[in-house]
Amino acid sequence: MGGCSAPNCSNSTTIGKQLFRFPKEPIRKNKWLVNCRRNFVPTPHSRLCQATMSYCRTILS
Repeated sequence: MGGCSAPNCSNSTTIGKQLFRFPKEPIRKNKWLVNCRRNFVPTPHSRLCQATMSYCRTILS
């Protein structure tokens, strides 16, 4: 059971949302952080939910 690391997001696996790990590659990880407007250092346990990922993709379009 985990939850989304995005600000103001309470989605979790318990409500059926898929969670994605932050990339290990520093450049890709930084792009995720910048695009989702999150200023923190993700741990190996940090995740983003499918709704947040969709929102971030919309911002990039």
